[in-house]
Amino acid sequence: MSACERLAAIIGGTVIATSPACVVQRLRNIEATILGRRTRSPLALPFALSFENSRNGETLNLGETVILQEEINPFLTALRERGIKVTAVHNHWLFDQPRLMYMHWENVGDPFEFARNSIEAARQARLL
Repeated sequence: MSACERLAAIIGGTVIATSPACVVQRLRNIEATILGRRTRSPLALPFALSFENSRNGETLNLGETVILQEEINPFLTALRERGIKVTAVHNHWLFDQPRLMYMHWENVGDPFEFARNSIEAARQARLL
C-alpha cells in the first residue's frame, strides 16, 4: 500500500491524486442544494487533505472541508488544540441550502500525524 493510500485510509477516504501532491478525500454526508438542485459534488461536500514537498519526513499539509455554520467553532477549536493553523473560513457558493461554508487548515510536519489529527478533530467536532 502506498503512502498516499495509507493517508486515505486514515480518513476513510480515497486517493484523488498522487502528483504533484497526494490528495485524499471523503465526502461529508450533508443534504445540500445549490440553485435548488441536490448536490453530491466533491466540489461542494469535501473533507480533503493534501501532502507535498517532503523533506526529512515532513510535508506541507493542507486541509479543506465543507462546514455548517454551527460546526465552525467546535472544529476550529479542535484543530487548534492539535497545533494546526486554521487559515480561512469562507463560502464558495451562492443560493445554497443549508449555508455551506468552507474551512482551510495547514501545517508542515508528519503527514500521517496531520491526517490523524485532522480526522480526530473532525470527529471531536461531530463533522464525521
